[in-house]
Amino acid sequence: MNREDILFLNQLIKSLGESGDMMEQSYKKGDYENFNKSKKIMLRIQKEISDAIK
Repeated sequence: MNREDILFLNQLIKSLGESGDMMEQSYKKGDYENFNKSKKIMLRIQKEISDAIK
């Protein structure tokens, strides 16, 4: 794994954390539309991370 791959993974991990925060806030507000959007974003990021480390 080269430096660019590691930087990309680091950015994905940060984005995953931010999406988790957004999802939590949406849940607390009862905003289930944005909750589901955040959940989909998190699943997409998790797949990208998984693909990147293969």
